[in-house]
Amino acid sequence: MRLPRFLSKHIPGFYVKDFKEWLKKDLIEIYIDHEESNKPRCHRCKSLLKGITGRYPQKIQTMPLFKYKTFLILKRRKGNCPSCNKIRSEYLDFISPETPHLTQEYSWWLGRMCEISAVSRVGELVGIDKMTMWRLDFSRLRRMFQNYKIPNVHRISVDEVYARRKKYSTHESRDKRFFTIICDLDTRRVIWVSESREKAALDEFFKVIGPKRCQEIEVVAMDQHDSYKLSVEEHCPMATVVWDRFHIMQNFNQAVDEDRKWIHRYLTSGEMKRLTRGKFKRLFVKKSTNRTRLENRHINDVLKDNEEFAYLELIKEGMHQLYDSQDEYEAWEKFNQLGEWIKQCPHFYELKKWWKNFNQGWNTFKNYFYYPVSSSLSEGQNNVIKTLKRRGYGYRNMPYFKLKILQVCGFLNSKYVPMNF
Repeated sequence: MRLPRFLSKHIPGFYVKDFKEWLKKDLIEIYIDHEESNKPRCHRCKSLLKGITGRYPQKIQTMPLFKYKTFLILKRRKGNCPSCNKIRSEYLDFISPETPHLTQEYSWWLGRMCEISAVSRVGELVGIDKMTMWRLDFSRLRRMFQNYKIPNVHRISVDEVYARRKKYSTHESRDKRFFTIICDLDTRRVIWVSESREKAALDEFFKVIGPKRCQEIEVVAMDQHDSYKLSVEEHCPMATVVWDRFHIMQNFNQAVDEDRKWIHRYLTSGEMKRLTRGKFKRLFVKKSTNRTRLENRHINDVLKDNEEFAYLELIKEGMHQLYDSQDEYEAWEKFNQLGEWIKQCPHFYELKKWWKNFNQGWNTFKNYFYYPVSSSLSEGQNNVIKTLKRRGYGYRNMPYFKLKILQVCGFLNSKYVPMNF
């Protein structure tokens, strides 16, 4: 009996010896045997085997036909390999590299399902144990990663994401429990993941791409993390570091909120204390154009009776206008004006610290007016990574978690990697 076309294309050198259907079990078994022209080769070195010393049965699951589970059953040959000087099983090119119990097509299809669903759910769907499914997916990702090449990049974004809670040792720092995520701002995909958020994490990425490609990087968007900046200055001296607007405004709003709390606690009383707490407290860090009419009326009532809150509102709006400047010189004038307003109120302790630290990093901040980029892409990818972690109910194996991030958010998946075995 000749093989059907869809089988003969993927299983050359074999013919169908028997065919069985188990309708009650929804099962199909296809018994195949070697053709005379099919010479056995070593599954390790691919050398021709000299002399067949035996055969043993092997059952291989392949793609299902309709609702039926389908298996290929054959007797696999073994013989003496002159190169290995051992008895070896023959090489079968249609068997999955991850496991000898699945065909390549079926293994790839299962891996494709694991890209869009949790491994345990895929195992439930196809009737495979979840640990077996996990090992299959992990092995497939490692095999794909061996051929992974970081694309040429010119503008990158760097940020960290919280990866695990468990400590590996009692002396481990908190920075070790983060991942450093590097994204390409042009393709908007994750291109590398390093463990920890220390300088060595970003150093790892630059060492992988090499000094020549480091020279091609023009812009690096990041938060105000000193370790990342030191790494960029060491490996990419020609690159421009741009602080992310979101993180800058986050630090500024935190300083505004801390001073608001102090003023509310010690400098307000009676009705004014009620108007600056509870549901109203978030209004003081909210941009005026984003407030409703009632919210603006409430803020105006507070500002009429309290000079400190009036200065707080003036400083907050001035900070938002800083990013509307035409160039760094106009922004510098506005920033100095912010400093004068902060000095005029003796109770702005946190804002004074913020202004001092920000003034020291002005040479980095001004790069925003030449390269108006941000790490918002990394923040968006972080949300996808957190969703991935929730979908898997957390990850204990950190190398597997890094590969899954590259699979879901990067290029390590069937959408970008062709199905070649």
